[in-house]
Amino acid sequence: MRTAKILAGIVAGVASLVVAALLAVWMLVSPNTYKARLAAAVKESTGRELALSGDIKLSMFPRVALELGHASLGNPPGFGEEPFLTFRHATVRVKLWPLLHERLELAGVEIEGLDLHLRKNADGQGNWEASARPADSQPPVNATEPVDLANARDIGRSLHNLAGIRVTQGRVRYEDVVIDQLQLQVGAFTEDGVVPVTTTFDADLGAPNAHASVNGKFALSADSTGRQLRVAAISLSGLASRPGGNQTTHWEMSAPAIEVNPADHFVEAPAFAVRYLGAQLNGSLEGRKIADDWDVTGSVTLAPLLLREFLPRLGILVPRIQDPHALSEFTASSDFAFYASGAHLSNIQAHLDDTQIHGSAAILNGDDRLVKFDLAADRIDADRYFEPKIVPGGVPGDVEAQHHADGRQESRDVAATTGNAGKALSANGTLSVASLHVAHMDFSSVKLTIASKDDVIHLFPAQALIDGGRYSGDITYDRSGDIPRLSLDEHFAEVDMRRLLGDTAGKNRLSGRGNVSLQARAQGRGSQAMLASLNGHLEASLADGAIEGVDLGYEFGAAQALLARSPASKTDDTRRTRFDAFRMSADITDGVATTKDLTISSQALRVTGQGSTNLSNKVIDFQLLASISTPSASVDDIPLRITGTYADPTVRPDLAKLVKGELKQRLEDVLHDKLPGLFGKP
Repeated sequence: MRTAKILAGIVAGVASLVVAALLAVWMLVSPNTYKARLAAAVKESTGRELALSGDIKLSMFPRVALELGHASLGNPPGFGEEPFLTFRHATVRVKLWPLLHERLELAGVEIEGLDLHLRKNADGQGNWEASARPADSQPPVNATEPVDLANARDIGRSLHNLAGIRVTQGRVRYEDVVIDQLQLQVGAFTEDGVVPVTTTFDADLGAPNAHASVNGKFALSADSTGRQLRVAAISLSGLASRPGGNQTTHWEMSAPAIEVNPADHFVEAPAFAVRYLGAQLNGSLEGRKIADDWDVTGSVTLAPLLLREFLPRLGILVPRIQDPHALSEFTASSDFAFYASGAHLSNIQAHLDDTQIHGSAAILNGDDRLVKFDLAADRIDADRYFEPKIVPGGVPGDVEAQHHADGRQESRDVAATTGNAGKALSANGTLSVASLHVAHMDFSSVKLTIASKDDVIHLFPAQALIDGGRYSGDITYDRSGDIPRLSLDEHFAEVDMRRLLGDTAGKNRLSGRGNVSLQARAQGRGSQAMLASLNGHLEASLADGAIEGVDLGYEFGAAQALLARSPASKTDDTRRTRFDAFRMSADITDGVATTKDLTISSQALRVTGQGSTNLSNKVIDFQLLASISTPSASVDDIPLRITGTYADPTVRPDLAKLVKGELKQRLEDVLHDKLPGLFGKP
């Protein structure tokens, strides 16, 4: 009982002492008397103007705190008159006992309505960087000494004893990026401890509809010197909308730890993961000069994703293609380096469908953004990615082409609304393909040099081997205007014609090696419009070849024997007609190729003729004269009229002036049953 009274007396005494002390502070300490001294100290230490337009109030209940009204901190010289930062209200919780001795030791800080405006001057210096101390200023006070209220430049040392910092309704601006509705909570900070930090904010990235929200949590710690910071257990997430889009998508970023050295402008993230639109990137990075010129290097790996599902999430139209299983799994990895002048990707390894790609690429900033690349692929089946063939009831080619053209125009409109709209994207590089299947032809050792600028794509030189022959081309595709334009200068030399005509109307009808050259121009949206406007010139020649499927010498010999009622020739039917030369040229006007010099010649066969081909609707109209000369038969100037289409030609010979009776019937058999096969329909 006696002990309880003693304890009660002690508690009552301590309580009385605390109350007396608080009353003494409230009556004797006037914080406003220090406003001028604080401003002068900040000016001396940083060269910045501190304006405390509101009163400094000392509140005693429910805690001892200094409350500041509106205040602003100016920019260093050379950054303009606008303040570096302002706030509407701040509460600084302080420790009572040091305050009674006119020393300020902070216990917590709350800032409401912070507005921080970051910028760089013409020399690239940031206004957040510490200003140089005046030459005649005094050196800092020893860190072990208490911080005097009048010596405000050393208030930062008291942060080691801070119980927490809270920022509400904050805003940060840097160039076109604005962080708004900033909420920041920093937990208790001790010299060797870990500080929990949580934050939320909205970000406007400076382009139309380019917004993001951020919810973040991480732990902050520092080494004994305070120079090396460690940000651990990083977890960031939120919603983001892409430039030009109207929908927001969830995103996440995580990292076990990031090491930061602000003094040396150094940051290192040994591992990180980013998830966005169903895609996941894993990587690592190391950054230097992060406050000046960016110098960031690292590596990144893209986890497998289904490309045909991912592209629409980016607002990219997926075209209708022949192979519904194409544009499937895509993976990639690369080392990277980002600089103020651009970015470089090296050791690129990518996999799409059945194609492996490796190489390097770079983006260089300047008056024009230039993409440079050197890429190589093992094999590409390009036909898989072309528009499907039109079938009855299908979508007409021009309608489909217009649909995709509208999509491309929409993509350009979106790009024009982004922050980089003022810089045109140019490209220059090489693409090598070991094996390429395109337009039913097999190429090898393909090498394309590609240059693109101002929506003009130029492929030159374009080189490849094709079944033992050679291909070279000079192709320009210009979509800078309202209507795309195409220019072609292509050459095939010593090409296997059987393979060149593979899967066409002339499949297996012509063999041998020949030369083909085409110089032409066209314009329009889609392949049909391009063909309808094609203008140019075609040259084709073939030596030591054969017409497959019919032996004209044998057939005419048999017909002559039948007419003479003599025994049939013992010569075997080889089912092929060899020739020494095949030549033709064509002038192409508005999609119609006109030929005046078609010639097929050998010792036994000679065909001459002229006609036209409509490249757009595939309609043909030719007049030919055929002559056959063998030891057992000879017929001159057989007139032929070929009409119809590539797929369904009609051959109509005029036999009235040539022969009668059985020979006429036999020749009709030959010309109707054998010769039409030469033009694509057996």
